[in-house]
Amino acid sequence: MVLLFTIDAGGGHRAAARALVAAAEETGAPFGFRVLSFQELLLPLDVLKRTTGLSLEAAYNLILRRRASVLMVPLLRVMHAAIRARRRALVRTLATWLRAQPRPDAVVSVFPNFNGVLRDAVREAIPGVPLVVVLTDLADFPPRFWIEPGLDRVVVGSEEAAEQALALGIPAERVSRVSGMILHPRFYRAGGPGVRVRVRSELGLGPQDFTVCLLFGGKGSPEMAPLAEALLHEGPALRVIAVCGDNPGLFERLAALEKRSTGRLTRFGFTDRVAELLAASDLLVTKPGPGSLSEAFHQRVPVVVTRNLHTIPQERFNTELVARRRLGIVVSGWREIPDAVKRLAQDPARRETLRASLDALPPNRAVYEVLDLIGRTLVGASSHH
Repeated sequence: MVLLFTIDAGGGHRAAARALVAAAEETGAPFGFRVLSFQELLLPLDVLKRTTGLSLEAAYNLILRRRASVLMVPLLRVMHAAIRARRRALVRTLATWLRAQPRPDAVVSVFPNFNGVLRDAVREAIPGVPLVVVLTDLADFPPRFWIEPGLDRVVVGSEEAAEQALALGIPAERVSRVSGMILHPRFYRAGGPGVRVRVRSELGLGPQDFTVCLLFGGKGSPEMAPLAEALLHEGPALRVIAVCGDNPGLFERLAALEKRSTGRLTRFGFTDRVAELLAASDLLVTKPGPGSLSEAFHQRVPVVVTRNLHTIPQERFNTELVARRRLGIVVSGWREIPDAVKRLAQDPARRETLRASLDALPPNRAVYEVLDLIGRTLVGASSHH
């Protein structure tokens, strides 16, 4: 049995955990996962709540909802200082909990900030059990964000993150490079023209309708409402699919616009249909989160993303990747998005260039590669006993 630690700050960590569990079940992996919320486990010691009155998850999600990402770096530094101040108590609490559980074969983390605490607690309570940290960001945001010295294995989805791990002193044999970010197995079933035709037909989209998918993370984002309206104003040929995520207020705000748009806007709340909605789209407009970008790259859908003061630190690298590899368009603010979309809709040659860059990307099999790595780590650990 493998303990899989995640957290609910943002949507990507929980999504990665769900994807690993689904892939393990689908492939009949020789081990099972027990998924745990790290935050719930250490709620009595919530270091941020003691400092600010807000829990870590609540603060992070509030920042995402209020577009106050400019506060993210100061928040991280305050939190890291608080973790250092409470480190002994955090390690002790976690170690006590670990000792009381059936001994796992491995511990896996798919979330940042606390991997040093996790490392020390695992060593103290269950020595010999390997700790594997799987980055769900394309790059680290040092110091003490994802990668900490002394981890048994670090799994990364980009060359840059591999170099960061080596620079922090992780031995090369403990750094595992996989082919991208973890995607849910359903993304491997949503390819091919058949899915595109079926979903477009279901949504009332004609073969020539230029369709834009709006997706701003698992919690949605306030600018999606004015952005959807602005996109619909760019011309009668544009169609918009708005995925609001776990944001009922945003979903409700778009109701009137959906009604007025006479079939040109379709809204979804939190949905597990993102794979097929992307397959039906010609373009994804999104914040530069590693999950959404990786999903679009896998489906060979070009992207439009913003990069500015509000871009959270660990996602700035992602915008450089989009621009450098010609996988989409980077603009400096959401008000520039409608014009960028309109120009792309009217320029088939540019779209072909972007698609050629996307087609050149290696296939992403990360979720299965991570399972294989965990399996090999278990074999290695048992051979040392």
